[in-house]
Amino acid sequence: MSSNIMKIKHLATVCLCAALFLSACGGGKPVLSETQQAVVAALSEDMDGEMDFQFESFEKIDSTTFATEVDRRIEAFTTVLLQNYRLYNNYVAAKKNKNAAKKQQSIELDTEMLKLLQEYRESLGGDTLRIAYYDYRFSGQGKENGVTHIYKETYAAITPEGQVIAISSSLKNLHTATGKVIPGYAALLAGAPDDEEVEE
Repeated sequence: MSSNIMKIKHLATVCLCAALFLSACGGGKPVLSETQQAVVAALSEDMDGEMDFQFESFEKIDSTTFATEVDRRIEAFTTVLLQNYRLYNNYVAAKKNKNAAKKQQSIELDTEMLKLLQEYRESLGGDTLRIAYYDYRFSGQGKENGVTHIYKETYAAITPEGQVIAISSSLKNLHTATGKVIPGYAALLAGAPDDEEVEE
């Protein structure tokens, strides 16, 4: 009887030691989800190495369909196209040929972009509910090479496949860069001329 009690006590001691060992190895540090890992990787892109990051909060707050994103881009580029036409006419009237030529390039790109967007919108057909990306809001801090980076109320747009397409400290500004989720958009936009006026 006494021998059995001693065996039980020994077994309990071994189990307790094992539990303490596993706890110490884990350090109580939460495991990041694949989505969180993608955010940390995106935040670390311009750094020397990937940050050791701890999230204080991380939540999905909204979603955007491809149809909505395309319609948003069509509206934006239609407005830009009209503005560029007005500027082009002003430069022509003022005989500022270099600036007129730059605006002509912008007009051609805007027109090509609108064509791409409208064709893609038509290709969606009745598939108007397919998700392009989700909006996430998170807070936390990361350490990289002894430097601490604080992120409060930061937003990320992430595709259902886990690709981070935009990060911003402002939800309003987040969607200025989400057009790249549309096939062909980023490549076409890369050829855009700068908007600065040149001296003549």
